[in-house]
Amino acid sequence: MNRADIKTELDVILHDPSVSSSFDSWINDELDRLSYQFDFPQLRLKTPASLTTNNTTWQYNLTAATHASSYVFQKKLWKWTNDLFETGGRIDTDIQIIDEIDPDHNDIGDDVQRIAYELDGRNNAILATWPMATDVLSLWFYRKPTALTADTQFPDFLPDEHVSDVLIPRIVLRAFRLYPEIAAEIAGDNTRALALWEAKYQAGLYGSNGRIGLIDTLRKSKPVRQRGPRPGMGLAGADRFAR
Repeated sequence: MNRADIKTELDVILHDPSVSSSFDSWINDELDRLSYQFDFPQLRLKTPASLTTNNTTWQYNLTAATHASSYVFQKKLWKWTNDLFETGGRIDTDIQIIDEIDPDHNDIGDDVQRIAYELDGRNNAILATWPMATDVLSLWFYRKPTALTADTQFPDFLPDEHVSDVLIPRIVLRAFRLYPEIAAEIAGDNTRALALWEAKYQAGLYGSNGRIGLIDTLRKSKPVRQRGPRPGMGLAGADRFAR
């Protein structure tokens, strides 16, 4: 399903022209939240991004790393190299490690020897380096999905069958929470409408009636790691974590 197909399906479900203008932003935001919550192999970099460091700074924004395909960091830095560590150096996920090594952050060297990073929500991450050095780091991570800016574009990481059974229920639930009157008109009761579409979303995640859910689709490629809510917690829990 491309963006036009997704919007057509949403129009059929919600049949309220007053919310149609929000579809483009809702689609991209829910794709972004979904990609942050689960590890999709399509978003795991196969070629590295590059980050140039200098000998006067020890912290960098990981979203500033540049990639030949303009991919942007989203989560999980899983490998880095430089001239000193050609096969990969250690990665810490607590910047305090760098603070402990060099409390005053004034050590200068020829190469970066240690890095740590921390996520700051879905849209930012800080990389700390030791020692400060003029260097070029090659970085592998999970990138942000490509935003859909035209109706002819398809999501670049979500299998088509899960666009209809995972993405669309997420957007419908979002619409119902923002506009309870739409849910009430469709199902006669807002609570009933939310429960119905939450069940559809859970079925899309975990499978139902012989259909394979997103979780099993991802397990076929590697063990899935869900960020935040436990299985069965539902979309509300996922959204709290994904903000």
